[in-house]
Amino acid sequence: MGVSDDLTAAAGHVAGLRRAVTALSKELGNTIDIQRLRDDVVRLADDVDLLARAAGVGSQDRAGGPGEIVFIPDEDYDPSMWSDVEDEGVGYRRGQ
Repeated sequence: MGVSDDLTAAAGHVAGLRRAVTALSKELGNTIDIQRLRDDVVRLADDVDLLARAAGVGSQDRAGGPGEIVFIPDEDYDPSMWSDVEDEGVGYRRGQ
């Protein structure tokens, strides 16, 4: 088995684990233990994705998922983006 096959298998196992945790959640309720297990599965999926991207196998344009921190650059926005917006609570100011 090559790296690509191993990563595909790992992703499949994580997907199976996710389905099992979802089924457990329906049977046992949304307890703290189920929440922790769900978080662990998300972490495992993220780790497999990181390994795949590092190996050049995964998607390089993956957007942030639920609960994932997405870093926004500190550069200023293009001023034209704000040219026709209204000030909150004040309304559109004409002539400016």
